[in-house]
Amino acid sequence: MEIKGNLHKMEQKDLIKRLSDYIEYDALTKPTTFAKGAGIDPSGFSKMLKGQQTITVDTLKKIAHAYNINLKWLMDGVGDVYSSESVPEQEQNNETRPRIPMAVVAGLLTGFSDSIKSSDCEQMPIIKAFPPYDCTMIVKGDSMEPKFEGGDEIAIRKVCDVIEWGKTYVLDTRDGAVLKRLYDNGDNFKCVSFNPEYPDFEVCKADVFGIYKVVGLLRI
Repeated sequence: MEIKGNLHKMEQKDLIKRLSDYIEYDALTKPTTFAKGAGIDPSGFSKMLKGQQTITVDTLKKIAHAYNINLKWLMDGVGDVYSSESVPEQEQNNETRPRIPMAVVAGLLTGFSDSIKSSDCEQMPIIKAFPPYDCTMIVKGDSMEPKFEGGDEIAIRKVCDVIEWGKTYVLDTRDGAVLKRLYDNGDNFKCVSFNPEYPDFEVCKADVFGIYKVVGLLRI
């Protein structure tokens, strides 16, 4: 896609909202972190989101490439958010993500943040149909049925700040990795199963090493 030049003022206004919403609700990260991930100066990017600096097409191309976002969608809101055209085909084919060599369940396991190293993980070809993700894990047990079944492979992405309450996440805790719908309860996370036979329980936020949003599901 050969696109050059800058965007008009009205397009900039719509673009800022589209990009800001994506960072907040899809990427679930901070604008500074998002900018660094795309190789963009965080200070300049902050001014872009405030309308104080023009967002150039070159900037959008960097974002599209880094996060596998459809450039056409970024520019005018047309088409799917994610597109395989955003990244060269050869690079896509060579890209992999680690599969954590353990299952995620509702019970207790050794936390994968400290016990699992990159060398322990099998590198799996990236699933291009999924939004950007950090790694995959295998689901064990039936506490999250019918939405998640034992043997399902889930793609997860680490969350830095914003949590969508009621959505499904993996908590990496000092007692193990748990897959649950999360709700806020003060100093604790309220963990809720889809299977009504499993009671709700709470996990202290101070005992959580990492929070990962489930962004993809592969069922064989």
